[in-house]
Amino acid sequence: MSEAERTRLDHVVLPRRLPGLALLERYFPSPADNILDAELAAFAQPGDTVLDPWAGTGWTARRAVAHGMHAVAADPSPFAQLAAIALLTAPESAALDAAFAQLAASRRVDVPLRQHIEELYATHCSACRHPVVGEQFIWPRDADAPGRKIYRCSNCEIAVGGPDERVAPVDEADLAKLGIMRPADADEPDPLPDGPAESDEELPPAPVGLTGPPEPPDEDPAPPLGELGGPPAPPLQASEPQSRIADGPRFASTVRPDPLPQATAAGVRQSQHYQQLRDRFPVLDGREALVEEVLDLFSPRNLYALHTIANKIDAEFRDGPVASVMRLALAACLLPASRLNGYPGRVASLRISNGHVRQPASRHQREVNVWRLFEDAFRDVRTAVAAVGRDRRLVRFAADFEELGGMGAANVLWIRCRPAVVGQYLPPGGIDMVLGAPSASASVDELSFEYLATAWLLGREAAETLRLEPLFGAGGQGDTAEATALRHAVASAASALKPGGWFSLLVESDDVERLLAAAVAGAAAGLDLVDVIHRESRRSGDAVSLHFRKPSGEDRLRHAVQGGPLRLGADEGQLTYPELAEGIERAAVSLLRDRGEPAGLLRIVCAVLLELAGSGLLERITQHREAEAVDERLERNAWALLATLLREELWREDHRSLQRLPDGDRSLWWLREPELAETPLADRVEWATYSILSTAGRLDEKGFLERIYRLFPGLQAPDEELVLACLGAYASIGERGSLGTEDDLPQRIDDHGRVVGLLTDYGHRLGLRVWISKREQERRTDSGTLGDRLRDDERRAYLPLIIRAPAELLGQVDAIWYVRGRLVFLFEVEWTAMLGEAVLRRGRGIPAGEQQARFIVFPGQRTELVRLKLARSPWLRAEVERQNWHFLKWEHLDTLVARDGASIDWLQPVLGLDPLIERGGEQLTMFGE
Repeated sequence: MSEAERTRLDHVVLPRRLPGLALLERYFPSPADNILDAELAAFAQPGDTVLDPWAGTGWTARRAVAHGMHAVAADPSPFAQLAAIALLTAPESAALDAAFAQLAASRRVDVPLRQHIEELYATHCSACRHPVVGEQFIWPRDADAPGRKIYRCSNCEIAVGGPDERVAPVDEADLAKLGIMRPADADEPDPLPDGPAESDEELPPAPVGLTGPPEPPDEDPAPPLGELGGPPAPPLQASEPQSRIADGPRFASTVRPDPLPQATAAGVRQSQHYQQLRDRFPVLDGREALVEEVLDLFSPRNLYALHTIANKIDAEFRDGPVASVMRLALAACLLPASRLNGYPGRVASLRISNGHVRQPASRHQREVNVWRLFEDAFRDVRTAVAAVGRDRRLVRFAADFEELGGMGAANVLWIRCRPAVVGQYLPPGGIDMVLGAPSASASVDELSFEYLATAWLLGREAAETLRLEPLFGAGGQGDTAEATALRHAVASAASALKPGGWFSLLVESDDVERLLAAAVAGAAAGLDLVDVIHRESRRSGDAVSLHFRKPSGEDRLRHAVQGGPLRLGADEGQLTYPELAEGIERAAVSLLRDRGEPAGLLRIVCAVLLELAGSGLLERITQHREAEAVDERLERNAWALLATLLREELWREDHRSLQRLPDGDRSLWWLREPELAETPLADRVEWATYSILSTAGRLDEKGFLERIYRLFPGLQAPDEELVLACLGAYASIGERGSLGTEDDLPQRIDDHGRVVGLLTDYGHRLGLRVWISKREQERRTDSGTLGDRLRDDERRAYLPLIIRAPAELLGQVDAIWYVRGRLVFLFEVEWTAMLGEAVLRRGRGIPAGEQQARFIVFPGQRTELVRLKLARSPWLRAEVERQNWHFLKWEHLDTLVARDGASIDWLQPVLGLDPLIERGGEQLTMFGE
């Protein structure tokens, strides 16, 4: 895409996430689809080839194909490739439902698979002896048998009422099903440990009357599930609807699973399915004990059930999209079906360290019904596939780069390799755009789960390609390994990017060092940093988008003929500390003056990167000249040097231009001598919000957010919480969810004059002298002008004699109550929440005094917006406190004026954002005394 054709993306795009799969979001977090769409629309066009070196589960490839582009995706993870195939090529929901029904009806020991698996969990109701299928069996930690069972009984639901879960102790029939035989004279063991259970481990209580001995039935009950006798139930037909997705029937088969689960660990380890599973897990240095520890996380019953379902998936579907969907659903069952499932609603992470599994710490372990767990997981995968497939196009995988866009219409090339070597598989200049979100180094938990899922679902050969060293305690990475890998990956991808192409890095994190490493990696690869866009949001998390461009031949020629900047203090072109320190200071001061409010570290770093890139310092940091005595740190760890230098400069207590303002658990930076180049950003965003809502016509929230962020590009972008607070303060919902505002500007101007008139009248009722600004004196009311309410001596008052301050500033104050030499009250009336002019500009020019108080009078609808502005700016809070400002809502002023009589003491209950009149029962002093 040429520069003329490019639509520049220089503003924040807030993420709008579609329903996803919790498993993938936990281990392979992806950027939001709308962010990828915005990047692709800005820097590529249909027919272009887009590369993602950190493909994950194929999110960039999926969106590129939806835009009519070709995609090259690279990722070393076999499990990520499995998930990508499922999401990219899965058929429609109806076809998936039919495939699931086929799997449920497939034969296992002459009965349908679903019946065979649920038979493993067959039990009976302890109250009515009706056969039921257990949902969970609770095992005390380190016990050899479960202690309780959780189930639902349809017979008891009818008799007693309510679909609640039933909890009862396991009995001899339940234990016999597990191959555990207790002696007849053995005491009944307590299935739960003595002592009170922890609150988060509390089991649901059994309903009254359901755990005692049952009444003799009038007729023989149906034989319980799993007991011998009678032929098996008729087999299910292949056309039967999918299993329990809609609470299907219960089966009463008498077929026992084959082989019968063994009670002892030694017996289980001799079983065929155990040996088959064990062979799927690779190990290093013959440390086979790890495989046994991993498989011992599963009860014999669940181990057999999971293995049986996996084998049926392989037999029924072979390879292909449907098999990938089923395997992905089964992967979501692995941890919940293990002993890591100890707390209700929470499953611990699998952690393998030094070749051993960290054992779960919970006092109980929940053995869940694997088939029902698999059904729920399939439903989640089906929902995720349907969500991402709304505008999905047909995906066909290419065998190599030459097949992309060829006669076979292949549009995705998947390369299973590390990002650092992806360029070796691509021709130079064959990529039109690179778009990716570099992932952080995988944690031990992530590597452990990937080891488990890959080996279990894809086999030993696929698992052998994983990084096993961290799991077995060998080959740990150093502190700079992640930055080094990122630098190699960016250089490799940039080698395949065509001249003039764009390289977008999405850093989904607030980690400053990762951001510096990404910026330095781009500069080291010969890319020009053009834009740095910072998304600040507590709801969706901070993120930074770096937009690089690969210089073309024309760019190099232009750079060669243009004169470079004068390098004062440089010794033969080498970097010096003063150069970098000056660049940091210049960037920070310019950012703060333009925003008009303090900024956090990540935004300061973004501004510094843009400044260093524009001045050529970022490129010089990454250069290595063997003929010169360059500092070793510049050669090997340029990002670490920048991080150290930033900390030294920004945390200096004696910095000539900047000061650090602690704000809770974070730090903000502000100018040592504040000088506003613009109205504070918060006030500009507020006014822009009102302007958009009052003039845009039919507009939804999505359209509003897009417009507001276009007005504040680059590093001027406001945080999401400020934008939403402004929207909440002004927006009203109209027909079909369209946004508008009920604030009419002429009406608000009249309200402003009315409030000034109330202040004038009440000041006179208090016996005080009153002054109002010249512009307010000329405002027309029903009874004349506001100036008519002042006495002649009040209109002629010389304000500097009342307050020692410039007459120009005092003349702009809306209203003043005073008793010369004793007290002065200054009132600023606002119909907005814009505090910058009154507090930060005019207020700072009027010296504060002990006999002086100041008041912001504003409508109550702006309360939360005022509160947020104070919370996000320690400078504004400090000025409000120093200048002795108080807040008075219009509604409470009306109440005060309507009351008979007048007293200054009556102001106390109505002052503040949460005044005493709204709270009740709390004492509130007036001026902070």
